[in-house]
Amino acid sequence: MINPLEHPICLEYPLWQAETAWAEHVPLAMFLVSATRPKVFVELGAFRGASYCAFCQAIKFLKFETRAFAVDTWQGDDHAGKLEAGGLAELRAHHDPLYADFSRLVQSTFDDALEHFADQSIDLLHIDGFHTFEAVQHDFQTWLPKMSEKGIVLFHDTNVRERGFGVWKFWANVKEKYPHFEFLHGHGLGVLAVGGEITNELKFLFEANGNETRLIREFFYQLGSRIEAVRKFHAQESHIATLENRVKALESYEQIVRNSITMRLYRILKTDGIGGLMKKGIKKVGQDE
Repeated sequence: MINPLEHPICLEYPLWQAETAWAEHVPLAMFLVSATRPKVFVELGAFRGASYCAFCQAIKFLKFETRAFAVDTWQGDDHAGKLEAGGLAELRAHHDPLYADFSRLVQSTFDDALEHFADQSIDLLHIDGFHTFEAVQHDFQTWLPKMSEKGIVLFHDTNVRERGFGVWKFWANVKEKYPHFEFLHGHGLGVLAVGGEITNELKFLFEANGNETRLIREFFYQLGSRIEAVRKFHAQESHIATLENRVKALESYEQIVRNSITMRLYRILKTDGIGGLMKKGIKKVGQDE
């Protein structure tokens, strides 16, 4: 079983607070970095960068000599949604000062990026791109030759069965061929050992019995849920602040409208008619009602 005192990085809180469906897996991401000590880590589908920056944070904290790469077009898709304008710039503003010495944000399609990685060079791969069965299958098959002898592949959204998501179906097929473990919280995350070598720190995952599986899942769920709770709290605070700003803006606009010459003319016309307006005079109305 996992001893958190041997991998205390999994207790760290993420520095990057981008909106994400991945928050509950941040402790696992940090643990996996500690347990695998990857020489090369690649994430396919970084989007706002919440998961990727968690991996990078662990690499930096542990002072590993890992090279990390996030591959994404940063255009979004039908499952992730469209990335808001300036999203990549915001990610770079956080990422570059902290991680640029060992990490790169590669703006590319997954297929185009393949040629830049040698076969059997990647120790840890996170696949989180387009989530149809065909897309995930393609990503896995094309990147599998790049995996090292101790290669670990992660699949997000293994527990989502709606909106055309097909990761669950691919996971059901591929897990029959390799040592595996699945976390059910946070939309599901599959961990697949595709290399012939499994580190001692990870054997407990792939050799867990039924009761051990439940305990491992509960352990990482409890760690992840605290991060998700804080993320939601900050999101609500931001939403409330936005609403308050909008109310203030509307109140200010309403005050401007009330004090405008047009509204003053309207009030005179409504109460005194055209005669009252002519009697009072437009110039005077404009100065003081």
